[in-house]
Amino acid sequence: FTVVEEPMQAIFHTAAHVAAGAPVFDIEDEFGETDMLISDRVKGAALARSLGDKSICLMRGHGSVAVGPSLQHAVMRAVYTEVNAKLQLNAKLLGGRLKPLSAREGALADAVNLAGVGRPWELWKTQTLRAMRAEGLSV
Repeated sequence: FTVVEEPMQAIFHTAAHVAAGAPVFDIEDEFGETDMLISDRVKGAALARSLGDKSICLMRGHGSVAVGPSLQHAVMRAVYTEVNAKLQLNAKLLGGRLKPLSAREGALADAVNLAGVGRPWELWKTQTLRAMRAEGLSV
C-alpha cells in the first residue's frame, strides 16, 4: 500500500475534502534525489503545481500538505487527512470493497466541515496549550 499506487479516497465525512482528489508529488521526478524537503521557491512552486486546485497533496517519502481558506481550515484538513489514511488502510486490510464518498458528497460535506472548524480548532488549541504548560514551555 503506497501513496503512489493506491489513490487516497474519502472514507468518512470529516475528510470530505479528500473526495476532490489527492494528487501525489514526487520530488524526485523534477529534482532527482534530494533531502525530500521543500526548501526553496522552485521546489515550492513545483509542489504548488501538483496541488493545483485540490486541498491536499500527498508527498512521496515525506507526508502531505494541506491548504484551506484559513490556518484553522488547513490544520483541520491535515489532521483529518491523516485519520482518513489510517481508516482507508484498515478498511483495505479488512478486505471487501470500499465505498468512498463521491465527489458531490465530498463537496457537500466539506462545506459543512468548513463552517464548523471552530469546534475542533478550540479543542486542539486547548490540548496544545495544556501540553506546552506540562512541558514547562511559555505560552
